Amino acid sequence: MKSVIYALGMALALCCCSTKEENTQSSASSEAKSDTGVNHLYSFFDFCSDDPGCGFSGFSDKESFGRWSCTDTATIELMVAPKAEITVKLDVNRVMCPENVALEMNVEVNGEKVSHYSVFGNSSVYVNVPKENIGADGSARLMFIFENAAQPGKYNPENKDPRKLGFALSGVTVYGYCLKN
Repeated sequence: MKSVIYALGMALALCCCSTKEENTQSSASSEAKSDTGVNHLYSFFDFCSDDPGCGFSGFSDKESFGRWSCTDTATIELMVAPKAEITVKLDVNRVMCPENVALEMNVEVNGEKVSHYSVFGNSSVYVNVPKENIGADGSARLMFIFENAAQPGKYNPENKDPRKLGFALSGVTVYGYCLKN
């Protein structure tokens, strides 16, 4: 039932007339308000740009396809409406694993584990974040804990890149809704 309400809310967001938008060169955000008592949220952060528009750590400098996570953990810091239900879509461009092996990772939000994923290259990963995991100020600190991040030389001895890589991230999209008080 919750997913049906969420889907209806997202559809309603596309139809609402009253919107607030913020755009920078590397990010875009909008908030759609309706008479139904529900605010709909949308934000995009471009990890192919110099400044994706959100806080992050554990990622390397940008490359043409995005940014590699370069340690056993990486974080993305987002701000959303307090008590919002959000889904964070990760645009994973590449993973540092052989073709038939998945990158294994746990995802924590504000210190609480919310999910485990097995990720193959060039895919979208959807992280559902319950409102209970959003900070009172609207903060959502996503930590990715990689179980099998590796140096590229592990799979290709000619590659001397010293970084311990997990996934290459090209973009992050946040979808959500919250009830008006």
